Amino acid sequence: MINSAAQLDLDTVIACHDCDLLIEDHPLEAGEKLHCPRCGGLLKAPKKDSITRSLALSLTGLLLFPFAIFMPIMTLDTMGLKNSGNIFDGVLTSLALHHWIVAIALALTSVIFPLAKLLLLFLITFNLKLKRYPNSLSLLMRIYIHLDEWGMLEVFMIGILVTIIKMHHMAHIHYDAGFFCFIGILGAALGSSAMMDKEEFWDLIENEK
Repeated sequence: MINSAAQLDLDTVIACHDCDLLIEDHPLEAGEKLHCPRCGGLLKAPKKDSITRSLALSLTGLLLFPFAIFMPIMTLDTMGLKNSGNIFDGVLTSLALHHWIVAIALALTSVIFPLAKLLLLFLITFNLKLKRYPNSLSLLMRIYIHLDEWGMLEVFMIGILVTIIKMHHMAHIHYDAGFFCFIGILGAALGSSAMMDKEEFWDLIENEK
């Protein structure tokens, strides 16, 4: 812990995100954690092979993305009448009904933002893996962090589960390829966020400029 201003060296200390206590920074191995001695807040928790795993998951998500968005998710069979749809159908239906704001919100949260997040993470991790540090890398990192709260694929998963629960007594539900691709992309998106070590990424970007 830092006891006086005379000892302050911004390169060797970190501030607690919760109570602003200045603490001496120590290198940690993957799996170790650094907690604030005052409030107990988690300060650092390095992750093993963060760059490689994030790169693999982001690439997986990008490959699955078009299938998850444009292929049918489920087919409802009610007395021989079948109806199926995909995620992008929600945008098209809202446009057809002239619900412009809803259509824009759906397009942003279900297509544009999730795709942008996966693409940004792929570009960031691909450059870090190759040890390339262009000037634009820090900007890409900032944009990714700002978009991190806007990818709402898990909300659509909840909507799909609600549909399954409500309709399984009324219709036969057939799970199409888009459903499994959507599960895959959801897992890739959540997994890449969990595997990403932002502290390591920022250290590499800033130190190699």
